[in-house]
Amino acid sequence: MKQNINIFSDFNTEILYNFLEQKLDKKLFKINKPIFGFFYENLFKFTKNKKKSHLSVVWTKVDSVVNSFNKILDYEKVNYKTLIKETDIYINLIKQLSHNSNHVLVFSWTLPQFSKGKFLNDFTDETGITKNLNILNKRVADSLKKYKNISFLNTNYITDGNDTDYNPKLWFLAKIPFTQKIFELASEEIFKIIKITKGQFIKLIVLDLDDTLWGGNVGDLGWQKINLGGHNALGEAFIEFQKKLKALNNLGVQLAISSKNEESKAMAAISKNKNMILKQKNFISWRINWRDKAKNIKDILKELNLSAENVLFLDDNLRERMRVKKGIKGINVPDLSDGPFFYSSILMNSGNFDFSKNITTEDLKRTQYYKDNSKRVKLKEKLISEENWLRSLNTRVSFKKLDNSNFDRILQLILRVNQMNLTTRRLSQKNLIDLRKKSNNYLICCDLKDRFGEMGTIGFFNLEIKNNVAVVKDFLLSCRAFGRDIEKSMIFKMTQIMKSKKISQLELNYVKTKKNSPCLYFLKKNFKSLKKNKFILNDINNFKLPRHLTISKS
Repeated sequence: MKQNINIFSDFNTEILYNFLEQKLDKKLFKINKPIFGFFYENLFKFTKNKKKSHLSVVWTKVDSVVNSFNKILDYEKVNYKTLIKETDIYINLIKQLSHNSNHVLVFSWTLPQFSKGKFLNDFTDETGITKNLNILNKRVADSLKKYKNISFLNTNYITDGNDTDYNPKLWFLAKIPFTQKIFELASEEIFKIIKITKGQFIKLIVLDLDDTLWGGNVGDLGWQKINLGGHNALGEAFIEFQKKLKALNNLGVQLAISSKNEESKAMAAISKNKNMILKQKNFISWRINWRDKAKNIKDILKELNLSAENVLFLDDNLRERMRVKKGIKGINVPDLSDGPFFYSSILMNSGNFDFSKNITTEDLKRTQYYKDNSKRVKLKEKLISEENWLRSLNTRVSFKKLDNSNFDRILQLILRVNQMNLTTRRLSQKNLIDLRKKSNNYLICCDLKDRFGEMGTIGFFNLEIKNNVAVVKDFLLSCRAFGRDIEKSMIFKMTQIMKSKKISQLELNYVKTKKNSPCLYFLKKNFKSLKKNKFILNDINNFKLPRHLTISKS
């Protein structure tokens, strides 16, 4: 079934529509052609008809939506209560729209055409256009920030540097306020957001070292003489690039190394060169040797249990970029041919990063989680038997009802988990809130820890008790918890709930996607197939918790 995308605007967005039509897969998405000139009417009609949309894009002009703002443009006195009231009407409609849309993208307001304001006083004067525009944008942003499925995009990211191409004739003839280039850039941003909603964002950046993180070959120069920082233009560019990488690392994006070098010399540069911004602790894994880089990166992906589409590879060498791109299907490999001065801008523009509104505990601890998992993998390689490895981990799972402490994390998992996911329903904030109110739905989160440390909240299920049958509506588990029978512990928890309610039959309805075949494999192995994609468990008393797992109190 195709997912709908809607554009709501008070100006002509046909150019934007055309760009999106070219970018999106028509088998997966249907873009409804925007109707020009009836913004409020179209938005109100959509919300009242209870229509559904995967993504709704809202892009308006402040002077069209907030009528009182025109008085500010004309340097007339304005009633600020009316100004705020009109803005709040707009905000409330967007809130209503969020109930009909899985995701809503709102473009911020920009200065209207031909408006320069009061020049030097425009930020400080009470009737300054820029000052009041910023006040209204902040009010919209603050009012919408608690809605997890609404994103507020700073339109200046798109329009800055492109306004010189503005042609007033386009506005007067066709009510098109921006140039074709701006609409093209806007379509790219929307496309990135759509990919994020489908779980296609960068989780890991794999980096080369020589002439990528620093200038020169560390094997020839030694760690003391690599070009990094100092009173040197290239050295400063490498420092700035490392700062950007560290900032992304602070937001939960992982860093790894794949470099053709002697490991001892490369690690000496990282640990000893005083200008290094990135330290060994910032890298989750590394392969520093003379092997093929594509094979090294595949090893890293296997170690971290990540998909290639979630990885960005950065290397100054064209041959290495081409080899990795050819050898690893789906990996993101931007062109760094313009050189180190452009590395920072290329990084920020090429990465499809998920900057969530709320950074969860799991985001902040993700580097440690992966490092702990690396120890688990190494232990597994030492032990002959899989059973011995599982027992040696001393794995403890705990279950807790969905509450305010784990709400953001569960929303994050619902968006991101693809492989072990029964239905891949992308529930919204409102969906979860509504489900919490239902007495016959059990929304349970799964936490995991073992001898190497805590892994945080890694699983979730939604069990609905209805007509003496327990139906699993949602069932998902993070890929970093695969291979340890955590799925079975979640099913075991369901059977405990069922016993307390004197329910004997458990039903799971699998919805196939491109990536959730691991879930189907689990179902076929552990349940009886009633009919295609429908699985049941009748004898819940014989479903046992695996011996190597312990359920502890949360």
